[in-house]
Amino acid sequence: LTTSVMSQILTHLDPRDLLNLARTSRDFRDLLMRRSSALSWKIARQNVEGLPACPPFLSEPAYANLVFFKYCHNCLKPTQSAVLWEFLVRYCTSCKNSQ
Repeated sequence: LTTSVMSQILTHLDPRDLLNLARTSRDFRDLLMRRSSALSWKIARQNVEGLPACPPFLSEPAYANLVFFKYCHNCLKPTQSAVLWEFLVRYCTSCKNSQ
């Protein structure tokens, strides 16, 4: 695919899609984790209604991981726990109690 075609495709995705795509191959990871891909991440975030802006101290991919992936940041177990915004993590109940 040409760069312009890829850019057009990326504008229709949301941040979870971009993260999943970045995790599929080294080439996609290299492409999506470049600083030059920041606009693609911003557009993807805007495709999610009601999603607040990315905090200035987080990268767009880090913000997407925090918001969209429901895994404990300590033990990697699936969790439905909310993000602990003051620490920028998501913990399962047992890890939250031990941390």
